[in-house]
Amino acid sequence: MSRVDVDRGGLTYTIDTLRDLKAQRPAAELFFITGADAIEQIVRWKDAEQLFELAHFVAVTRPGHQLSLEGLPADRVTMLEVPALAISSTGVRERAASGLPVWYLVPDGVVQYINKYGLYEGPHA
Repeated sequence: MSRVDVDRGGLTYTIDTLRDLKAQRPAAELFFITGADAIEQIVRWKDAEQLFELAHFVAVTRPGHQLSLEGLPADRVTMLEVPALAISSTGVRERAASGLPVWYLVPDGVVQYINKYGLYEGPHA
């Protein structure tokens, strides 16, 4: 858990976060865990070629998604199969924006935070 993105403020990119974390802990080996669908898009991220120098990426499988690691450095990306749990951050945000419950999809504290601050409500949702 880190506050580097919160403390930096403004628009933030993964490359910025990884650079900050590496500066804070130069000897640490960083791991970036993300969904299999996102790992395939990583080549389009800001400064994508440098991401793999800063962290090892772990692509977690998602139900119904065929993972392709083509074009990604094999020594810097690992696939991790997890039991089928069809929960995505996009789906959680869409449910919250539609007024549907997200209990049991995210920790209780996250549900309370969403409700307290009215996240995903209104025209900006």
